[in-house]
Order: sequence, then C-alpha cells, then structure tokens
Amino acid sequence: MNDCLFDVQGHRGARGLRPENTLAGFEYAIALGVTTLEMDTGISKDGVVVVCHDPFINPLLCLDAKGNRLPPFPLRLIKDLTVAEIQTFDCGSLNPDPARFPQQRAVPGSRIPTLQQVFDLAEAQNPQIRYNIESKVSPLKPEETASPEVFAEKLVGLIVQNNLVERAIIQSFDWRVLREVKQIHPSIQASALVVHNQTTSTLKGSNGASPFLAGLEFEPQPGNITTLLQSTGFVDIYSPNFETLLPESPAFLQAVSELQAAGLKVIPWTVNDPAVMQQFIDLNVDGLITDFPNILLSLVDLTRS
Repeated sequence: MNDCLFDVQGHRGARGLRPENTLAGFEYAIALGVTTLEMDTGISKDGVVVVCHDPFINPLLCLDAKGNRLPPFPLRLIKDLTVAEIQTFDCGSLNPDPARFPQQRAVPGSRIPTLQQVFDLAEAQNPQIRYNIESKVSPLKPEETASPEVFAEKLVGLIVQNNLVERAIIQSFDWRVLREVKQIHPSIQASALVVHNQTTSTLKGSNGASPFLAGLEFEPQPGNITTLLQSTGFVDIYSPNFETLLPESPAFLQAVSELQAAGLKVIPWTVNDPAVMQQFIDLNVDGLITDFPNILLSLVDLTRS
C-alpha cells in the first residue's frame, strides 16, 4: 500500500464527534483532514436526494420544528415528505448513543441536507475531497424507499452534474443499485457493501439465494467472496464489516491480500478501535470507514513518519 493514498473515510461525516450526516459533521470531518466523506442517501417525495441514514425521520436523532421530541409512531418516511418538510426537523440536538459517542458535540438546528448542499459545502472547503455515497434501499422493505433504478439514476445524475465522476463512489448493500449505476455510467466506482456475522448476512437468503446480491448466489467456501465479486462485472470496491477480514474472527471470509490480488480495493466498515485500525493499516487495506477519523488520521500520520 502506498500510505499517501490511504483513504480515511469519515463515517456519516464524523459520527463520533458531530451529529451524523449533517453539514456541521461534514465540515468538521473535512477540517480534520479526511480524504473521503462517507454518507447515506434517501429520496424525498419531490425527487430530491437527501443525506439521511434511515428511510424515516429518526425520533432518536431529530426534534420537530418546535424543538419537541418526536413520537416513535407513526414513522415519517422520507419518500412521503417533500424536501421542504424534511428540512423542518432539527437533527443536530440529540445524541442517539451517548455511551458509544460521548465526545459527540451537539449542533442544534442542523437540518437533513440535500446531497447538493453537501457537494456545495465540501467543494468550497476542499476541491480534492472524495465522496462515498450509500444508497439506502433494501430488497426486504421495497415499500419504504425509492427503487434501485431511481436511486441509481438520481445519484449518477448529481455526480455527473457536479463533475465528480472521478471523485465519487456509490455503495450499497443492495447490489441491484450497483448494477444499475454501471449500466448508466461505467466510470463511476461501485462499492459492494456486505454484512456477514453469526446472526446476520446479506450473502445468504432464508431460502437459498440472497435478495441483496442482484440475482447472484454466494457459495460459502474458502475464497469464494472473490469469485462472487468478480462474477458481478460491476464491483470495484469490497466494503464488508471489518470482522470478515480478520482470520481470528468467526465471521472471517477471505484475506485482504487475496481480494486485492484479484483487483479489488478493500475498505471495511466501521472501524473505531485504534488497535484494530492499526491492524488493518498493517494489512495494507486501501482505506477504512470510521466514526473517529481523528484517531485514524493520527495513526496514518505515524505510519508515514
């Protein structure tokens, strides 16, 4: 690995330090020195791409326009709200997980931004910044979001309009999105997200084939992740939960070096422990997604020095 090319990706901006998926969080991550902003996207009722992890306004993250807590039900789906309605919510005042993120500083009044607003902010701050944009769509809950086809069309359109083809990645657990992206614009990098552990796996379906793999099937044999990814014809980057890359883990699937030898970049998520970060730096991964880019940046700087 060439250390100067190590990709430090701020997860949802810098989730451990600022409210997730907010302009304040992205601005802070850029100031820290991340090379890539990682973010999630949904599509509003009026067809605008917004930056939000959940397909609904999360009561743990957002307050209403009057500063009141939201009831848990009924859920307000992003796809049923206009962008104007979505941006009435204050999504910078609450810390949904203070035990995990005690350093997260509130930024009251932060709104769910549009993807265009993120581009505008980031390009003004750092014209070399990269973007890793997740399409939040699930084949298990198609009624909650726009379709994979609409996601691919909207995301590619915005990337092209902003001249970001060389600096943008589109990632998804639902590989149908990646297939569509490559059909529309083959030059845009596609990243295959995977979760695989002892209780959950997007690689296996309840009755055989997984609905996340765009019609492909995974055979759980040693080395077969590479075979699966190569067979797609539309994956450039492999981005699994980090445990799948550690031989000592029960979730281990395949070594980083074998995946890279097959021509794939390897960027696992979400790595927050400094010792594990260093382990992956030593394994020569291409980058890491983290809630604490400040810690990762300090380790990468130590490696370079």
